[in-house]
Amino acid sequence: MTGKAAEGGDGDVPEGEVMVDRAAPAAQRIADLAKVSGRPSKSVLVEDYEPLLNALRAGLRFSDVYVLDSTRPPRELLDECARRRVPVTVMAAALATDLFRSDKRPEIFGVARVPAPVQPEDLLQASSDLLILDGVRIVGNIGAIARSAYAFGAAGIVLVDSGLASIADRRLIRASRGYVFSLPVALMYWPQVQALATDFTRAGGHLAALDAGATGSLDRLSAWEGRLALILGAETTGLTPQARALAQATVSIPMNPAVESLNVSVAAGVLLHRRAWRNLAPAAQ
Repeated sequence: MTGKAAEGGDGDVPEGEVMVDRAAPAAQRIADLAKVSGRPSKSVLVEDYEPLLNALRAGLRFSDVYVLDSTRPPRELLDECARRRVPVTVMAAALATDLFRSDKRPEIFGVARVPAPVQPEDLLQASSDLLILDGVRIVGNIGAIARSAYAFGAAGIVLVDSGLASIADRRLIRASRGYVFSLPVALMYWPQVQALATDFTRAGGHLAALDAGATGSLDRLSAWEGRLALILGAETTGLTPQARALAQATVSIPMNPAVESLNVSVAAGVLLHRRAWRNLAPAAQ
């Protein structure tokens, strides 16, 4: 069953019928995707304006975007949907509350196809630095690092022992503001990382790890003209033996000795900013 939508305008909901039927196939699909599950799926929900817009701009393939009849979507989002030929459907707010089983349902969301897993060659063919996150499991930190990595021109991120089943994790998408789709993010096990590191060094790259007890100079690392793979461990446990075995150098960030450690996302931002002079250079050309 459908009803009449509000009249459209600049930033208004699109004209057309309002989705109100809980039994509609599209509604059933959304309800299934909205359930909390750690199992990988072929589709994913991308919720809220900013993550949705950034995911669209990153080229994520959307089948549909939904706007509740209680909100007025930004014109910028509607224009991006039009450019990418993604249909926009108006949904009754009451139906969305039912599908998401919460009054905290998103006002705007989309259904997208989960991208294919990142392959090692995708990371090796790039020219800027990589990040390897060793045992970083807090999704908020991973999302913040993905935003910083994209902002400062990194080529991609490798997640080892992250606890994630897929990068198309709704928590990660929200935490990264959708930027997790703007650069390659690979889920790997240590044997895969070791093989990647071998190929990386053969191609002239260098692996360096951040370690609070290291005496290596951050200035030297920042000035390194070649490609780097920067390894960061979890804040509480630090680097694993596997990560230490890969690192050709270790460095620390100068800081007040009264502070035990930095949050890993902050540390990643410091390193990435110090390398931005090199990693952003190709984008500026």
